[in-house]
Amino acid sequence: FGWLPLVPPPNRYRFDPVTLQRDVVRLRRFYQQNGFLEPRIDYPASQLDTTANTIHVIFSIDEGPPVIIQSADFYGADSTRYAVQQFDGALRNAWVDFRDQTSFRIGERYTEFGRVQVEDEVRRWLQNQGFAFAQVHSEARIDTTGFTADIRFFVDAGPRGRFAEIEVEGNQSVSRRIVERELPFRAGDYFSYDRMIDGQRQLFGLNLFRVALADLPSQPVDSTVRVRYRVREASLRYLTAQSGYGTSAGFSTEGQWSHRNFLGAARSLTVGLVAETGFLADVGLFGGPSPGIIPDRRFRGSVALRQPYFLTTDLSASIEPFIEYRRDARLEPSQVFLGVNARDFGLNTTLIYEFLPFRTVSLRHSFSRSFQYTRSLPDTTFQDPSAPQTVGGDLFNRSVFSANATLGKVDDFLNPTRGFQVRPSAELAGTVLGSSIEYARLSNELNGYIPLGDNIELATRLFVGRLWPIGRSRSILSNPGDSLFAVYENRFDNIRFYVGGSNDLRGWRSELAGDKRARALVEQRTTAEGVRRDTTGFIFEPIGGNTKLTANLELRLPFPGLNSDWRTAIFLDAGQARESSFAPTALRFGTGAGIRYRTPVGYLRLDLAYKLNPGPLDLRAPREVLEGTAEPRFINRFRVHIGIGQSF
Repeated sequence: FGWLPLVPPPNRYRFDPVTLQRDVVRLRRFYQQNGFLEPRIDYPASQLDTTANTIHVIFSIDEGPPVIIQSADFYGADSTRYAVQQFDGALRNAWVDFRDQTSFRIGERYTEFGRVQVEDEVRRWLQNQGFAFAQVHSEARIDTTGFTADIRFFVDAGPRGRFAEIEVEGNQSVSRRIVERELPFRAGDYFSYDRMIDGQRQLFGLNLFRVALADLPSQPVDSTVRVRYRVREASLRYLTAQSGYGTSAGFSTEGQWSHRNFLGAARSLTVGLVAETGFLADVGLFGGPSPGIIPDRRFRGSVALRQPYFLTTDLSASIEPFIEYRRDARLEPSQVFLGVNARDFGLNTTLIYEFLPFRTVSLRHSFSRSFQYTRSLPDTTFQDPSAPQTVGGDLFNRSVFSANATLGKVDDFLNPTRGFQVRPSAELAGTVLGSSIEYARLSNELNGYIPLGDNIELATRLFVGRLWPIGRSRSILSNPGDSLFAVYENRFDNIRFYVGGSNDLRGWRSELAGDKRARALVEQRTTAEGVRRDTTGFIFEPIGGNTKLTANLELRLPFPGLNSDWRTAIFLDAGQARESSFAPTALRFGTGAGIRYRTPVGYLRLDLAYKLNPGPLDLRAPREVLEGTAEPRFINRFRVHIGIGQSF
């Protein structure tokens, strides 16, 4: 595959007998370090091709008997007494518990790496208990005849100390008070290595510094501990811009201007602009536009002010006024520029508590003034009785309280391959600040990552959600035949659950895997002869539901013959969005395969998906459905998805 773009040509190395012997020595040392004293390594099965002038080197390895751990003991620095005698009271009990969990297990294979790892764990534990200057070393006595090892660790805890002085170097525009405020300890607390490093992480997370390093400078070994933080400030103002393409949003671009230390106190000010143009979105299998699709458009401007330290180190607060214009395919088209048919402006207020890196709990209140330029029924013009009189549209308020959390434990939060993540979410919208819609909404997403081999893992996801309209909204939505339903129904388009899309149920366009209806797009124009109504197109409008269930399985594999930047994936997705409870017969299934290429901004993802059990309208065009001439087309079972980042 070396002739393909972005694929490096295969490496060819000149054979060198001396290097081959060095390889044998390196392999022998590797096995000895891992507990095999007498490995036999040779290459008698190597194959020489004199015609092509190439050699295939084949190593034959006999590990031999392993070295087994016979004993592992912890002594003081002078080796005359046990290490436990350095501790008293509760600290002694804590040491015993830690020692029993950390020490080598009798009967296990001995490795030098394991011995050094235990040294580091013991030293780290002591430093977290206040022994900042603890020293730990070890020795292994190996019986080469019986292939056994006796390991002795020598522990010098030293004096137990407290934080006494904090040095800060390199800060210029950022005051020392701001640096000390972010540290998770104060002078007089017992020393803790983890808290010292956590302070380094907190400083770097402020986005004020290019470098933030924590260490212990040279000092007398006593009960007072002096720590030092060395920082290098970043530019206070910076501008970022990015653009990309995805089959859901088409070509998109985003720009931000930020001030890292606005009015001091490490607060940041960010002015952002987002444009999701919908251009070339939802392409079909062979690059043309999908039939019956009008891609959404979104243009958003916002100003966000974030205070990183709000009452405590782990709590931050932000306030964000915004304005957003949208073209929503679920609403009738308008004659506004670029077909915009909805506008929202308002204020988001957020509290975020980060209790561990990448694990947060957030509380948000969002208030917005929403205006829909057109109604789903072209003959209807409606004004909210509580709002000013507005011709030809619907003006209403949203006031939503929400709580979200990111929990779990994975090996890499940006590109996980092992572990699990849980993302619960809750929303409550009511009459606070005059909200025109009332509902409660709960959802939860569980992701799991299971390694199956070298660079092979199984990724899984389960999503469940439930929506309960309450109060006035419940009475309106429970009567679809009522006139109020026709007037107010569009207010809930962005609240209901939908299924389908490149990060949800592949094989279907975003939101169109559930129930939907074919609809003609009617444009109303005023002419000299009167009001004229023209049909400008036909689309499928998703209906959505009050419940949602989706499940995903994705096997991620290496790409044969290519380097680690390339990967492949095989997936099976299932999901449904319904008005009422879960129904197995309503589940839709999609399967397929994809290619991944690692870039500096994440994986570039290309998936080809296949609908296993399409619904009655999934293989038809909306115009043919309305005209009664619809015939299913097999090619509509396939769909291409393009995106950036992992699927989940």
